[in-house]
Amino acid sequence: MAQEDKLIDYLSKEIETQTNNLMTFRARINLAVFVGPFVLMASLVFRNDIPRGIHLWSIKTLIPATVLGLIYLTLGWVCCSIETQIWKKCNEWRQLIADLSSGETTSIAPAQLEFKHKLRLAYMIVYSAMIVAFVCVGILISQVQK
Repeated sequence: MAQEDKLIDYLSKEIETQTNNLMTFRARINLAVFVGPFVLMASLVFRNDIPRGIHLWSIKTLIPATVLGLIYLTLGWVCCSIETQIWKKCNEWRQLIADLSSGETTSIAPAQLEFKHKLRLAYMIVYSAMIVAFVCVGILISQVQK
């Protein structure tokens, strides 16, 4: 029973670690996505160039705005995929903890403890999209009329 208690403690700590990692990831993404545009708009005000307008139907404005909108949707989709993978694995570990606690399971295969998901591609997509979003915002700001 001592081994099962150690495994339950380990899995509980692993779930806590994954949850903390997700919260940190959300904070990083939210900072860039939600605060970033306001910082860029504030930069226009602080340089004493109050914007009079932007040509919304200009091709130089419409394309970056559309790409920026698609990037925001992509960021949401990829971030949701990352979280879904992690929560599924945490749910498997929670079920394993419940089985160990109730005595239904006596042996654990190493494969049940592995985290097989590969998140590198998802992170590369998110950060690449953020770079493209930054460029699109720069283009949009350059189109603001003084």
